[in-house]
Amino acid sequence: MARLERATLIGLAAAFVLPIILFATLQTASALRAQRAQIETDALADARVISATVDARLLADQSALQVLSTSPLLARHDWARAEARIETVRRSRIGWRNVILTDIATGRAVWETRTGAATARPMRPWVADYLKGDTHAPAITGVVGAAPDCPCVAVNVPVFEAESPRYVLTVELDPAIFQTILIAHSPRGSTSAVVDRHGLFIARSLAYQRKLGTPAGHAVREAIAKARTGLYPGVTSEGQSTFGVFDTSAVSGWSAHVGVKAHLLTGPSFGALVLTAIAALAALALIAGVAAFAYRQQRIRRREEARAAQSAKLAAVGQLASGIAHDFNNLLMVISISMERVARKTTDPTLRRSIDSALAATERGARLISQLMAFTRSQPLDLGPVDLRSMFENLQDLLQQSVGQTVQLAIHISDDARWVTSNVGQLEMALMNLAVNARDAMPDGGKLTFRSSPSKDGANSVELDVIDTGDGMSKAVMDRAMEPFFTTKPVGQGTGLGLAQVYGVITQSGGSVEIRSAPGAGTTVSLRLERAKPSAEHGALAAAE
Repeated sequence: MARLERATLIGLAAAFVLPIILFATLQTASALRAQRAQIETDALADARVISATVDARLLADQSALQVLSTSPLLARHDWARAEARIETVRRSRIGWRNVILTDIATGRAVWETRTGAATARPMRPWVADYLKGDTHAPAITGVVGAAPDCPCVAVNVPVFEAESPRYVLTVELDPAIFQTILIAHSPRGSTSAVVDRHGLFIARSLAYQRKLGTPAGHAVREAIAKARTGLYPGVTSEGQSTFGVFDTSAVSGWSAHVGVKAHLLTGPSFGALVLTAIAALAALALIAGVAAFAYRQQRIRRREEARAAQSAKLAAVGQLASGIAHDFNNLLMVISISMERVARKTTDPTLRRSIDSALAATERGARLISQLMAFTRSQPLDLGPVDLRSMFENLQDLLQQSVGQTVQLAIHISDDARWVTSNVGQLEMALMNLAVNARDAMPDGGKLTFRSSPSKDGANSVELDVIDTGDGMSKAVMDRAMEPFFTTKPVGQGTGLGLAQVYGVITQSGGSVEIRSAPGAGTTVSLRLERAKPSAEHGALAAAE
């Protein structure tokens, strides 16, 4: 009897203790797997931050060069003054070593700021390579050499005459600016690097001066040739075994690499394997559940990191755009006032028509500046409750006129998703921009729908969807659609500021913008705005309806 009772107690104890042991084993295995996943995720996040920060600097330099390429001094071939003006800008930009103007027709450099406006010089090899591709768009090289003050990185921008590229404006950048970015954002103790699309080092956390412009290891070059992001094993030139996590930029084709010491990943992997084998037969279902949960959490984290990296990039571009917008706004104001004074003093009808054309162009420029300021948040919005139903009633005729008779317009405003917080004037402009984009995506006609509904996640917000049945967008276009100056329209037919203005208005209103699209499947732009309470006056009117 005593033995039976002891056996029973032992059995009960085993029945009670074994599940605890198995649960603890699974928890430990899961923790080890999560530890490795966290290390990989953190390294990838660091790589994406480095890549996004490098992109932001490149885009800022490219945008500055594009502004210089439109200088009237270049249009008038006033080379000496153009060179002097650009040299002034070059001195103010950290890392700008040299700016070159190349004549496409002669294949010679007109001048370069490093030597001044001297005799024509041979074309740089990287400018010649640029001319073999699409000369209607800017291009960023990798590490280039064979010139004074190089190795360097070159950004090429076309200078148009009669809507065709006539010259190439090139800035040669000091790679040290990217080395500074890399060191500032690299995790402590890691071996990190930035390499160009050909696998040459642009920056490296170790032995930078010796490695600049030299090929990265075989593992690095093989990894970037196969994928845009991922994990690969390798050995650094210092003999350290690592796992490299990398992310490739869609802007430059460069990739940022963060090397994690191999034992930090292989140790958790081995421990997880042993413990999982012990518990596999008893807790297979639990393992599957934990793995699914970890995978889901990892995907959510990666999405949030991608959004953070995109926001950092847009913020950097927006900072440059803000300064340009304010300067041009002041110039347009002076032009407008001067033209109005001339108009009051002339009775010549021919001159009057020219003045009216100039004033119309000035007004259009002012509207573009307003869009830039909305994106860059340099023009704070006066926010308040907006009645979507009332707004669309006032806007419907203008929307229909903008999209044309071949596009069917539908507006559905839900009673419980009617009031939002925004600025009614800027919100109307944002919706007009979306309508015009939708019209351009439906050249043969289609349907454009505006629909409001409560947020599906239960948040105190409203989703305003703008849905078209047009051509849709590829993922590459969709990822960049809200960047300022990005447009898929031909040169001269789009400013690339429409969706940037939408992004600026909605984010300043405390909301967010999401684009869902696929080629041939139309596009849905979801504007999420905070729900608003009607003012006392609006509330009384709503109660009387």
